[in-house]
Amino acid sequence: MNLAGRKRYNSGVFREERNDCVMRTFAIVLNETNPAVAERIEEKYPDRYRITDTSFLVADDTIAERVATAVGIKGDDRIENAAGVVFKLNGVYSGHSSRSLWDWLTLAEEK
Repeated sequence: MNLAGRKRYNSGVFREERNDCVMRTFAIVLNETNPAVAERIEEKYPDRYRITDTSFLVADDTIAERVATAVGIKGDDRIENAAGVVFKLNGVYSGHSSRSLWDWLTLAEEK
């Protein structure tokens, strides 16, 4: 395999180096169901993946803090009673879930 012009990421995967932004995958986990936050997530991230009513996957070129602010669980524009955590995924995960979840993760990492 010719790895010229590619960069090795922490996940051990070689990818073409790009001059544009690097998309990262984030998991948003809410403490409890909050329709207003879910609506905000859907507005800000139309390509999001909803795992449950309290957990979502999104792709963005920013940091976890900005994702939390964008979806209303942190910051001055925080949605009332919104509580949750945003995790940046590191490209290493395992488990058993629907095929659509694995397809979404694959596409998110290719961005």
